[in-house]
Amino acid sequence: MKLCALLLTLFISPTLLGDEPLRDLKKIEAALEQSPDDPMLHYRKCQALFADGKEQEAIDHGAVALSKFKLAKKDLAWIGLGSFKTKLYRVDVHYNMGPKERSEIKSGIVRPYSFRVWTLGDEPKLVQILDFELGYSDGKPITAAVGEMTRRGHANYGIVDPKSDYATVKKKILEVLAK
Repeated sequence: MKLCALLLTLFISPTLLGDEPLRDLKKIEAALEQSPDDPMLHYRKCQALFADGKEQEAIDHGAVALSKFKLAKKDLAWIGLGSFKTKLYRVDVHYNMGPKERSEIKSGIVRPYSFRVWTLGDEPKLVQILDFELGYSDGKPITAAVGEMTRRGHANYGIVDPKSDYATVKKKILEVLAK
């Protein structure tokens, strides 16, 4: 059911905004002036920022989008921010908005954003999903790592500073993919 809602949101909302999804940051910001609480406009702003190479701003604005989705009582699992390529893979970057990420007081492992790794070619195959993981205690981040949930459990690919910016996490992802 949630998957259906997600798909409808992704495919119907752009239609409501016009023939094509808004990608022009200036147009999105103008639309936000008229509808500042519209979560889908904030979603599109994240995508436009990422497409313009403002990846950290896209990640940062993801928190704003998340708050707008919560306010509108719309559950969306993630925001598809955009992609980058390596020689072997296409990597889709997602800002996660699941229950742990929506929680007011964070505890345990929270995955603020994920990297879905696909093979290149005519029929891409999902290879793995790598997560930026923050470990919380008493509502404060105390550890961070790049990891992956597997069928056998969890794989940890190395720690990063809990205050790491997107560029640092992306660099770690690229190191993991190079191995």
